[in-house]
Amino acid sequence: MKRATPITDPKHIVITGATSGLGRALAIGYARPGRMLSLAGRNTARLEEVAIACQSAGAEVHTVTLDVTDAAAMEAWLAQSDSARPIDILIANAGVGGAAALAPPTGEDGPQARNIFSVNTVGVINTVIPVTPRIVARGRGQIVIIGSIQDSLGVPQSPVYCASKAAVQIYGEGLRRLLAVQGVGVTVVRPGFIDTPMSQSLAMPRPFCWSPERAAEKVINEVRKGAAQITFPWPLRLFLGLQKFAPVWLTDFVIARSMRMGWAPPALPDPDEADQRRSR
Repeated sequence: MKRATPITDPKHIVITGATSGLGRALAIGYARPGRMLSLAGRNTARLEEVAIACQSAGAEVHTVTLDVTDAAAMEAWLAQSDSARPIDILIANAGVGGAAALAPPTGEDGPQARNIFSVNTVGVINTVIPVTPRIVARGRGQIVIIGSIQDSLGVPQSPVYCASKAAVQIYGEGLRRLLAVQGVGVTVVRPGFIDTPMSQSLAMPRPFCWSPERAAEKVINEVRKGAAQITFPWPLRLFLGLQKFAPVWLTDFVIARSMRMGWAPPALPDPDEADQRRSR
């Protein structure tokens, strides 16, 4: 039975959410002579800064400013990118988190919840689906989905965020098993805290926080080996593994205690102020 073969020397890498944080570090980490990088993001200025850094390392770089929630735009861009040069590694990295994903005391409202799922879950689908038939036809390629270590534990700080990442993790697992026999690999990355502007927006402890460069190096090395799943850092991985065997009351107790020690839910905004923000 045919199995996925790792892409050890990719010639074309596509990365969404490449303007900062892990996406930026991955782009720079992959940049070298003979490689083509197709980078997408929502901030044109920051995207160009990343492109310049990658070009300085010798890579050919193409950028596009778009939103992963725009399915038609994503499909058109990915088709164009793959036609220019067959995509070897596709990295679905774009996501929303940090303070934007925190739940107020009464839980996320409709617009916030739908936005989180639109970006974190539907955005991944919009990235993966247009490319999948093409790489399956070639019998070669690697799909990398950036999820979160919070996909296995619903924390009170961000219930919808955890659910959006859980959906991505299950999607990636199923897709990996579906495509492996076609020679296509799928890797789900489950990072803990990475020192990015998104995580820096959190007014709470960030245990075992990694630099973007360290995280990118880990991802690149493991993807090269064809890893099915990449989870880091190991202390959080160990805790989340153990909590699956712990009684629910014990997990609830530990989480409640950690909240009292270092995290408080954001205050509810004034209704008039919230309406003004939505109207802008």
